[in-house]
Amino acid sequence: MEITLRMIETYSTFISRESLTINTDDYPELQGMTEEEAKEYISSNAYEMAAPAGCDWADNLSDALEQQDTIKEKITDNEFEIYFE
Repeated sequence: MEITLRMIETYSTFISRESLTINTDDYPELQGMTEEEAKEYISSNAYEMAAPAGCDWADNLSDALEQQDTIKEKITDNEFEIYFE
């Protein structure tokens, strides 16, 4: 008898990247907002917002954040399972 099997591994990865500081004066869409309102707006719209000054290589604010250097990486919830075909 032959049994075909493989190992399946699942895990979660946590990556923390370097910070970026933006000046809200450079973003007209943030004008007149409180700090909390601006943070909420950025969280929801970073893909549509312009990249910060000095990040000419980035297409938008989210892209600029994603390309910052990794300062911490951690793998958690590592699980192994044998899968039979």
